[in-house]
Amino acid sequence: MSPSLQQFIDELESHRRRIVVVNGTAVDEQIGDIVDYFDRFDLETEHVSASALPDAFLVLTDGDDYLGSIGVAELHEYLYDSFAGDVDPDPDVEMGRSPAVEGFLSRLDGNVYSLSAEGKLALACVSHLLETRAWRRGLGELHAGIQRFSLLRDDPALWSRYRKLAACGVETSVYGQSDWTPADWHGVTAYADESGACLGDYWFVAYRGPEERDDGALLAREDDDGRYTGFWTFDSDTVDAIVDTLVGDHQSTLTRLPDGPS
Repeated sequence: MSPSLQQFIDELESHRRRIVVVNGTAVDEQIGDIVDYFDRFDLETEHVSASALPDAFLVLTDGDDYLGSIGVAELHEYLYDSFAGDVDPDPDVEMGRSPAVEGFLSRLDGNVYSLSAEGKLALACVSHLLETRAWRRGLGELHAGIQRFSLLRDDPALWSRYRKLAACGVETSVYGQSDWTPADWHGVTAYADESGACLGDYWFVAYRGPEERDDGALLAREDDDGRYTGFWTFDSDTVDAIVDTLVGDHQSTLTRLPDGPS
């Protein structure tokens, strides 16, 4: 495993926060889904009822500090309904865009999560959020560690997204074991980790955009028991450090595959 990527996870292991469910009795099923989703972050969960407060919303706290709040219905729709399919072909349509929800989720910057292999949908949702952000901007650089290139073969929507990102002007690089290669990379730069010993345990998407507010990254390590441990962040300094580590420490140790038709 790569100690230079692992250090980002290790440095954040101690961060813990709490989510408070306010007046959530009428939406128990949605609350259950959301609580299950946030279980991977090792958040404490508290339920409170207060007639003076609105129904069905969530509050995120860190000790005595208020970090943010969001409506249950809005968050549930975003987490479970907004990320099916491909990058929207119309760049003027901001698919899955919800500034309120993204702002709420950004308060989890630096909070380490853990989830089972069956929960990889959560990783896909955050990955798709970053890919969509890159698509909207049409500039910058996106680095994606997908563990094995055969994922692109098995997930045509993902492969289509990366080709479209490269075509629209985003410098798009993918990293993984070369257990499959397409006939043409269509502008996507591929770095093969032949043995998987360098980056094979990691799933990551890091987008560094033209402005700091565009930056975001997801970094997760697959453990021996099949669980994923990691974090996401919208902090530009952390995103810069992750991208610089990939470019400066890893690209030179990997095999860059030919760009054109094989």
